[in-house]
Amino acid sequence: MIKNIFKIILSMILWAIFWNVLIISVILMLIISLFIPKKFYNPLVILVCKIVMYSLLLFPRNKGLKKEEVPFPVIYVANHVSFFDIFICGSILPGNPRGLELKSHFNKPIYGWFISRFGEIPIDTSSKSSIKHSFLQITEMLKNKVRSILIMPEGTRTRNGKIGAFKSGAFYLSRLSGIPIVPVVYKGLFERNNPTNIIVNPGFFDVIILPPVNPADFSSDDEMANFVRNLMSKTLEEKQ
Repeated sequence: MIKNIFKIILSMILWAIFWNVLIISVILMLIISLFIPKKFYNPLVILVCKIVMYSLLLFPRNKGLKKEEVPFPVIYVANHVSFFDIFICGSILPGNPRGLELKSHFNKPIYGWFISRFGEIPIDTSSKSSIKHSFLQITEMLKNKVRSILIMPEGTRTRNGKIGAFKSGAFYLSRLSGIPIVPVVYKGLFERNNPTNIIVNPGFFDVIILPPVNPADFSSDDEMANFVRNLMSKTLEEKQ
């Protein structure tokens, strides 16, 4: 009982620190971005993602491919575990990846300006034309080697720690652009934080970057999606 109470109190403190650090960091980033060249935006995003992540006492261990072994650009496909996934990806993955963001989020005060200014890509999931436009926009970014892309194909955070069904968008994009998929597995993060409760358990977890998967090796989006999902599930379940 005492242990559980301590966990709840600690988690409430960490959540309070997180929101304060996040709000202050975003406001400072927006102000600083008005006075610095765009070439400094990416290092600024990486720095803020690290500050936000470490404020929660969450410490990733980089496993699998080293940063210099990851080609550029790539489409990262990661399992969706916690509320903090995007900050972890922003601080760990090479290639300055950005992701798809619901179009409605771009209308929010401060946050909308932030994600627009620092490269998130709007998408309206209720509109086929918007989805097509977003995918064409991403394809151009990849072909012009602007940055890598991050997609979490489950579409929602896991409730049981396992990897859920994949949507095919990331794999359609890979086959359309010819850019490889690089699977990323968060291992041990579910025990640190997950959507089933507010508890944050400080400590280490693994970010496992797997070898690239070539879209030319598959005859359909679904075939590629199933291969990548099985590979990630196997990696997540392996004992270390």
